Amino acid sequence: MNIVKRELKAHLKSLLIWCGSMIFLIYAGMIKYSAFSETGEAVNEFMDSLPAQMKTILGLGDGNDLTSVAVFYSIFFLYFLLLAAVFSTMLGVTILAKEERDRTSDFLFTKPVTRVHVITCKIIAAVINLFVFTLVTLVASLLFVQPYLTEGMSLFLPIFLVCTALFFLELLFFGIGLFLASVTKNAKKASSLATLIILGTFILKVIIELYEKAKPLGFLSPFYYYNAQDLMFDRTLDVPFTILTLLLATAGACACYYFYQKRELLS
Repeated sequence: MNIVKRELKAHLKSLLIWCGSMIFLIYAGMIKYSAFSETGEAVNEFMDSLPAQMKTILGLGDGNDLTSVAVFYSIFFLYFLLLAAVFSTMLGVTILAKEERDRTSDFLFTKPVTRVHVITCKIIAAVINLFVFTLVTLVASLLFVQPYLTEGMSLFLPIFLVCTALFFLELLFFGIGLFLASVTKNAKKASSLATLIILGTFILKVIIELYEKAKPLGFLSPFYYYNAQDLMFDRTLDVPFTILTLLLATAGACACYYFYQKRELLS
């Protein structure tokens, strides 16, 4: 537990910054919605004039009413996911790599504390960080959306599903970060690879959305696993992709245990 507390304390400042960024994103988005809702049909006419490809990338279908708070909020999911992907992947990279970066490996990885125990504690601390980040997203969403709801209207369930899907994908990207940190000795190289993976999978998601023939490649891009429209309006999580997400996250953690035990740590 001392290691868990140590990691939570070490990442507290970073967590607060990321949570603050998410709160600002939601707040700014809802301020923009208030302006959109006042323009009435003008904003919908403008959106209808956009190319179909652009609307697909934004997650908008034909006939979506942007003066609806539910429709407007559903657009946030893509931005949530981009922010969460960077946060989660970098957390996976740094939570392991920082010991070698800061030359504290000899201090931490000594008997009777095994590497398995240390890695487990680090993963527990990281999952707590991810949970807090997601909880902040949920609470901020509910608070900032509430003023725009009509009497008797509730978006708790769809927003909860959006944040649940977000948490699952955070675990997946965290697993990717762990894997990269365990097989790459250089923290900067691991961070660069993580950035390329995030960018590459996002571009792949856009390609899949634009070209029907590319849909079989959907399993290669976590950004494609959940659709905001399904989460908000059908109120369902894609079960096959949820299972795949959890399996890949677990695989990343298992690979971390395997490769990190074989590493010669820098001191």
